Amino acid sequence: MKNQARLGLVLGLGLGALVLGGHGVAAAAPDTDSSGTRSASDADSGGTRSASDHVRRGTPSSAAARPSPQAAAAVARPRARSTRQQVSVELPPMPVTNDRGFTVSEPAITDAASAYVAAGGDPADSPRFFFGDLATGSLDTLASVPLTRAQQRVEMGNLSVSGYFGGIWLRDNLSAEPAPAAQPAPAAQPAGVPPGGVVSALGLKMFGAFVAGLTDISRVPWLSTPAAHSSVPVLLSLYGYNKGYLEYLLDNPPPGVPSMRDTLSCNGFLACNSSLVDLEIADRYDSALVDLAHPTTLRWAQMKLLTSVLESTTGAGRFVWKIITPAGGFSPTSYGALVDLSSAYLMIGKAATLASMKAYGERDAPLASSALLLQAGLWMWSGAYFAGLASDAPRGTIPRIVVA
Repeated sequence: MKNQARLGLVLGLGLGALVLGGHGVAAAAPDTDSSGTRSASDADSGGTRSASDHVRRGTPSSAAARPSPQAAAAVARPRARSTRQQVSVELPPMPVTNDRGFTVSEPAITDAASAYVAAGGDPADSPRFFFGDLATGSLDTLASVPLTRAQQRVEMGNLSVSGYFGGIWLRDNLSAEPAPAAQPAPAAQPAGVPPGGVVSALGLKMFGAFVAGLTDISRVPWLSTPAAHSSVPVLLSLYGYNKGYLEYLLDNPPPGVPSMRDTLSCNGFLACNSSLVDLEIADRYDSALVDLAHPTTLRWAQMKLLTSVLESTTGAGRFVWKIITPAGGFSPTSYGALVDLSSAYLMIGKAATLASMKAYGERDAPLASSALLLQAGLWMWSGAYFAGLASDAPRGTIPRIVVA
């Protein structure tokens, strides 16, 4: 099963390499941050905002969409709790916590966790917060709120935490071995080897460098629109791959688990919606679907042609996940959370793709800047996810919310 997880890593990092090749300009973009990297304490003291500072419209959860009372209980919008509780987070070691493109800030994650608990979130449901709320909140913030460079790096750090430990969680769920009940002790590493291993560290650094390039370009108006245009083929490929994976996941529930197939509805390749995802950003750019269906300019005609060609990537996603799915099927205990996470990822991918298309089609530089930041966050999340799949961290390594 470890080899299967490595296959997922190879596919993911291969796609990342394709992105880097297609966006060579990103690495060469003007770098307005001469310091290169900053410490978490520098970022926190530089006026950064945590993900919880931005008002969010919800996270992947819909009790009405659940096919069974048991599943519904796991994700139904929780009741309000007392806001007087002291909340902290426990973050296991990561291979990289501070690089050119991101900074992991424990205070920022604690702020987001406090908001999650205050809103009634279950602190014991680590996947719900760390792999759902934390990521979607930061992605929405990147696309919606003007941020300083330091603030952007903190939001990217939130996404690196969500993706890395989400990848470990998925790796564990692709194995027949039960995860340990208690948090395992970090594995002893040889001198000079980072926690989680060298491959994970390289993955995080590679995607961190790419993300830094995208954020640099987003600050240069005359570069942002052509960059958004050049990113469309890769975004379409990533979206198609994940659409195929989600469809395969929905078509193959574990034995005894009711189907959740009706949670995803699609009236076309990009015209998909999930009843599990309550995010305004998920359909913010859907007006682009009209221009794709009936292009009135050469730019939109180009986007329509690209979309029709790259729809085939859906089949690739289904094929890959048919190969790497465990012989006994997906885990019944984690299937609902896996569908939630995958649905949210697909909807964010759709938003990033349509925003980039719309920016190019309408020659809208401010929208292009926003689209680049959104896709930078998507790539940070994705890259960290594949780094987690490749991690040598012990089974059951997952962050936790602690309430005193």
